[in-house]
Amino acid sequence: MTIYDRAAGAFFEEIEYGAKGLDFLYNTAAGRILLKAFFCRGIYSKIYGAFMKSRFSTGKIRPFVEKYNIDLSACDTAEFHSFDEFFTRKCRFTTDCKADELIAPCCGRLSVYPITDELELRIKRSVYTLSELAGKLDVSGFAGGICLVYRLAVEDCHRYVFCDDGKILQTEEIPGELHTVRPISEKYRVFSRNHRVCSRLLTRHFGEIIQIEVGALQVGKITNHDVGDFSRMDEKGYFSFGGSTIIQLFKRGVIEVCGDILKNSENGIETLVKTGEKIGRTKC
Repeated sequence: MTIYDRAAGAFFEEIEYGAKGLDFLYNTAAGRILLKAFFCRGIYSKIYGAFMKSRFSTGKIRPFVEKYNIDLSACDTAEFHSFDEFFTRKCRFTTDCKADELIAPCCGRLSVYPITDELELRIKRSVYTLSELAGKLDVSGFAGGICLVYRLAVEDCHRYVFCDDGKILQTEEIPGELHTVRPISEKYRVFSRNHRVCSRLLTRHFGEIIQIEVGALQVGKITNHDVGDFSRMDEKGYFSFGGSTIIQLFKRGVIEVCGDILKNSENGIETLVKTGEKIGRTKC
């Protein structure tokens, strides 16, 4: 998969973690049986999660860091007692963006999609309704708006922050399955089937935002902090091991996304962004 790295100003081909295993699970009859009976129901996730939290998993850390060239200089600590501690590592995030500029809430690969007047989204080859994604949250005011999809790869820091000052109005956790969020699973409509946490946020500069954290294959556990009011760059939560996705919904006419990100999205290319990086601005 081709990704555009804004910091480097260059395109690169992403190394997919566990690509052969995913191909077996999603593209063979035997794999799909295992996927339905064992992986998506969380049985594998519980077993694998227990191993990842044990000291026996520390041997996986160094090869992982070397394979994906992960920079640990911004981490709060360089010592980890399990792979899970490494994966959920806290990092020192900063931003120099102005108050009316929209920042990325996480490290990830960003795509932009328009929300139709019928409250539908076409993401890759699947069509979603906002009510499918957000459960019981009121999405009626988001017709004609913008949807931002951040796909977090395994090498990314899986902590995420608030993109503005504000308060949480409502939160709903939706139990579900645990499919991979990579393109190989597109036909499974994963964003409306996977376990997710949906939050309705009232922000200072961007009005009402709906943010959805989506869990994924392997562990994909979502942990959000118990907060009411928040400031920009405050940590909202983190994902445990596994690829994950964050979806943000904005109302019509509220934000203007940076041109390079829009152009890449129109060409089916994701843009690699970092936490706190400018990705747009308010139109208000």
